[in-house]
Amino acid sequence: MSTSRRSFCCLTAAGLSAITMTAWQRATAQSVRPGNRLKLPPDWNGEPLKVARAKAPIWPGTLSDVMAINGSVPGPTIRIRRGAEFSARVQNNLDQPLVLHWHGVLAPERMDGHPRDQVPAGQGYEVRFPVFQRGATCWYHSHTDGLTAEQAYAGVAGLFLIEDPAERALGLPDGDHDVPLVLTDKRVSAQKQFVYAPTMMDRMSGYVGGTMLVNGTPDAWLSVDRGLYRFRLLNGCNARICKVAFADGQSFKVIGTDGGLLAAPLEATSVMLAPGQRIEVLVDFGGRGVGSSVMLQSLAFAAGGGMSMGGPRQGSAIDLLRFFVDRDSGGSRLLPESLGEIPRLTANDAKRTRVFTLAMAGMVHTINGKLYEAQRVDFSVPFGDVEIWEYRNTGTEPHPMHAHGGKCQVLSRSSTPFLSPEDTGWKDTVLVNAGETVRVLSRFDAHPGVFVHHCHNLEHEDSGMMQAFMVEAPPTLQIERRGSQVEISWVNSETDWRLESSPQAGGTDWQPVPDVPVIVNGLGVVIVREAAAIRFYRLARP
Repeated sequence: MSTSRRSFCCLTAAGLSAITMTAWQRATAQSVRPGNRLKLPPDWNGEPLKVARAKAPIWPGTLSDVMAINGSVPGPTIRIRRGAEFSARVQNNLDQPLVLHWHGVLAPERMDGHPRDQVPAGQGYEVRFPVFQRGATCWYHSHTDGLTAEQAYAGVAGLFLIEDPAERALGLPDGDHDVPLVLTDKRVSAQKQFVYAPTMMDRMSGYVGGTMLVNGTPDAWLSVDRGLYRFRLLNGCNARICKVAFADGQSFKVIGTDGGLLAAPLEATSVMLAPGQRIEVLVDFGGRGVGSSVMLQSLAFAAGGGMSMGGPRQGSAIDLLRFFVDRDSGGSRLLPESLGEIPRLTANDAKRTRVFTLAMAGMVHTINGKLYEAQRVDFSVPFGDVEIWEYRNTGTEPHPMHAHGGKCQVLSRSSTPFLSPEDTGWKDTVLVNAGETVRVLSRFDAHPGVFVHHCHNLEHEDSGMMQAFMVEAPPTLQIERRGSQVEISWVNSETDWRLESSPQAGGTDWQPVPDVPVIVNGLGVVIVREAAAIRFYRLARP
């Protein structure tokens, strides 16, 4: 072999050795990192959702007692395409009653997870309904009367992601760059067991833990590249409110809230995330070098409220997740400037204002001076009406207020003249701080029936901070098609209704039908022509 040939081979071998050593060194470095690699919940494949007590390897080498869904904590991630039908069997293999609520999903009354629909131990029930709403990060969790806090704390919760084909054209990060982060805090014994033993003070203030789990992973870390990531954060804590931020103040883009994407990305360095709320953010790691790391934290903030007995105070700081930048990015870091149109409600759209006074009576929290009673309906909401719901918090504890069956938009806060990014867009859970008044524009136009609204501090909810309300049904439409001619009729009443049509059932593109109804034998009748494909019709408030 010639000298040049020998030198080339030696150099090549050395180069391959260096590459191999670099990969080995990186793998070794990752294996000895403090903490634990972030786990991702398994995807649901359609099997029954079996809720049972189990032992889970939360910490390496240790089994912790949990309540798991199909053996997983959090439960499997349900992914449903917009327009598809969700169908599942819920099987209660616990030794106590159970019902699951599809939080943020516009489900029919008897499918929603009302506490009255809980089933006894050993029984199950079927859930089936179409999902027509826009894409969103939702979730599901226990909603058992008086046991929601205990069961959710033990692990009865999971993600419910509505996938919208309209998002694909936006070029948002996907695959392993689209990462769900479920935040839950725990009190942990020396034997690595979850401790849930709330005192009276804990029930008043909420059960706050000193150990944070992300996707069920303690001391979690995630290996990332220098690209753009989409993180879907869910606050699944019983009571802890998080002020999410990077330890070094890096900014990020807020792109979505409870009800889906915003109209455009909004820059922020921190966001408030209360129990039950979701936030979607884009994070660009391109400004960081390979080998660097950064911690995502919940920063300390003044929250009011009392001292938790045996746990940290509301508003105390805690680490969430460390990111290790391990490699360069092979993809684009382009951020979309627009995310789509969102109808913006105004105070002029509201038909009426309802006031909800949040206060403490004795040792429990009340809504308008009352505690929840399963058989009582507290008020009725006309289907499709826009209303102002005014939450007046006269107490010293923060309350994240969540309404089933509808969506809302934040109108104003008494504490600030400006709305933060997390108050933008459609929401289903709104944080009302101590001494604060928050006004939201609410609308319930998905399903009629009896639903509930309540505080999503789960100890507050279980103690009775909840009300039931009726969404009144609109008149039933009778639709008869004769070729391209369509006759739509309904029972006429003293209440005015406006006929609307859309190319999609449950869509957002509803347009008024200009034809004036004719009253025939007590029926309102409209005859229209469908020039192209079949359209869908509904009655709405003018």
